[in-house]
Amino acid sequence: MNALVGLAHRLPATARGIILLTGMAIPPASAAAPDFAHRCNALAAAARTQVVFTDRPVAYDNRLDTVALGRRAGAAASRHHSVLGLTHAAPASRVEVTARALVDTDGRVCAAPDIVLHLSFSHMTVSLARELSTDCQRRVVGAHEQQHVAIWRNHYRAGARLIEARLRQQPAPPLYFPSQQAMQHALSARVNARIAPLLDQLHAGIGAAHASIDSPAAYREVERQMRACP
Repeated sequence: MNALVGLAHRLPATARGIILLTGMAIPPASAAAPDFAHRCNALAAAARTQVVFTDRPVAYDNRLDTVALGRRAGAAASRHHSVLGLTHAAPASRVEVTARALVDTDGRVCAAPDIVLHLSFSHMTVSLARELSTDCQRRVVGAHEQQHVAIWRNHYRAGARLIEARLRQQPAPPLYFPSQQAMQHALSARVNARIAPLLDQLHAGIGAAHASIDSPAAYREVERQMRACP
């Protein structure tokens, strides 16, 4: 049989940071103007950041043939090989923001968000082509796909720690808005602007890791193991 294509799907646009403004703590508008900046800096220094990775079990599907898997693989499928195995992960991220805020005597607002970034997968499915007729063939192809599963899980687990460390090492200064209404409208965008580049870096690393195990040499090794199957 031909070699498999292990696929790392692109991150769907809908899986980028979903911002939820979960709460807001605004003391009475009693901050004296000369003291406002100092109090805002203290507010920002007290803001908390947490990144949480939640794993999901892998689903397995052996119902599709190589033609159907090729269609699912889309542009990432090789023109030279049948798609005997496919790993489809749908990563998801969700950001919960709780705004700490102060209101100045002139109505200006400074805010320092508490951030909880949740990283997970809405699903992860390993599909093996139904043309794989022996346990040996399924083990060979399945072992390759498990490498893709491990990449997703390991990078997200490590990425959660790294992103949290980066956000804590580079704390954001207090954010200023002309009014409470303006803060409500703009705070999510400000938070997303900090997080989105870090998620982009994470997914770029995941893509490179997937490509490294879908190399011609890796395919040749899979072909060798497949030929050795009884």
